[in-house]
Amino acid sequence: MRRIIILTSLVIMVILAPAMAQKRSLDKVRQGMDYIYNQDFQNSQSIITEIERTSQKSAIPDLMKALQTFWKYYPVHLEEDKLEIYQKYLVSSYSRSLEVLKSDPGNPEAVFLAIASQGLLAESYSESGRSFKAVGAAKRAYNYIKEGSQKLDQSKEFYLSTGLYNYYREYYPDAYPIYKPFMYFFMKGDKHKGIQQLEVAAKEASIAHVIAQYYLCYIYMRYEYLPLKALRQGRKLHETYPKNDLFTAIFLESLIINKRYQEAAPLARGLQSNPSPYLKIYGDLFMGVIEEKNHKNFTNAERLYRKALELNDKYKMKRSHLEAFAYLGLGRIYEHKQDPKARKYFKEALDQAYTKAMKNEAKSHLN
Repeated sequence: MRRIIILTSLVIMVILAPAMAQKRSLDKVRQGMDYIYNQDFQNSQSIITEIERTSQKSAIPDLMKALQTFWKYYPVHLEEDKLEIYQKYLVSSYSRSLEVLKSDPGNPEAVFLAIASQGLLAESYSESGRSFKAVGAAKRAYNYIKEGSQKLDQSKEFYLSTGLYNYYREYYPDAYPIYKPFMYFFMKGDKHKGIQQLEVAAKEASIAHVIAQYYLCYIYMRYEYLPLKALRQGRKLHETYPKNDLFTAIFLESLIINKRYQEAAPLARGLQSNPSPYLKIYGDLFMGVIEEKNHKNFTNAERLYRKALELNDKYKMKRSHLEAFAYLGLGRIYEHKQDPKARKYFKEALDQAYTKAMKNEAKSHLN
């Protein structure tokens, strides 16, 4: 069920206001989001305050406050008080968007805001173990996603939500057959079309282009396994928002799978000292890959892989993809030492991996 929730949640959507009447207002939203993405929260708060003063009934400021909280305390679900603030802003944004839809059904801006607020709520409820609330929010998000898919001619921003839906609607039941019976209740998708729509959003959307780039990098890197395409999107994000640690982590992973270890090393070292345990895991894990594959320092590599796994377990991250990376690394090291424990690590990697590339690597060592 959690995968279906994530399918409809469209995490981190910032499709804030493509149909705003005044271009100046849209420019302010874009500027504010640029500050949020680049971790400049003092300037982003100033923009939010200005928008709030000039648009008192709008749902936009509350959604921007939620997104600011999300990025400032990422991963926000690890701190209960911050999570509560984040969810409060999302609920308020949704309530305000409903007020608009009551008087103006089908208003594109309000539909966007409803998708964003309910999608983010579904994801956050799921992350914090509140399954019943997550399902309710996901259902509401899905209803607006269907409506948004009929508005592609009105705004390029809708290409994000529609593209994500089309891709993940088909990806999840293929990757996890257990969910196929549930898919009967959802309109059909199209993975190829979904990627095309995300590419349109990445190139042409006014505000949604950032998250479209993020998802394209993620999809090309982990699901479609097209390393060079992933690197192109990851580099765009990192160069545009160099202070965004999550974008740095995603770019780092794209460098690693393209074997660009020298360029990756300073980014990995930077994340190793990051205050967020989740981002520390990226730093330790990929520095382990660099030590193993570039420097052939297997002792350091093993220490770093184990450190990443310990952090993941300590903070209950449940990031199986990163665990699989670490177990594959330990498997290769123990295989190099001709130690039979290697098989144990490759089996663990196979259990944790959800990408074909990682599964195939684990299987190749077990055959």
